Amino acid sequence: MLTYDEDRAFAGVSLDRFASVNSTRLDWQGVEVLERSDEFDGAGLRELVRRHGGEGELVVMFWGNHAVPTVALETDVAAAHAEMVVDSCYECWLYFTDGQVLIEFQDGEGFVVARVPN
Repeated sequence: MLTYDEDRAFAGVSLDRFASVNSTRLDWQGVEVLERSDEFDGAGLRELVRRHGGEGELVVMFWGNHAVPTVALETDVAAAHAEMVVDSCYECWLYFTDGQVLIEFQDGEGFVVARVPN
């Protein structure tokens, strides 16, 4: 579980580098979108985490529900708990710290994977 300061530091190099649409969705215009998926289940997230995360890479999970603390897990742990992630929230964002890739999950809409802009 991350502290508030850690949460803000990771948000500063990931989520905060994107414009937003309707306050909770990221604006993908002008950024390098690597992949889109219409799936919105644990199996779909697991495949994306494995495909875009490096072995042992740190994945920071931000939640749309601010009552849930931000957590950081290694890629294999994040993949193992993919069902729990999509079953417990309507929206979340996974930031891969080494690859500087972000996955956005919106329940019922799927996933977008993009490179974090500099």
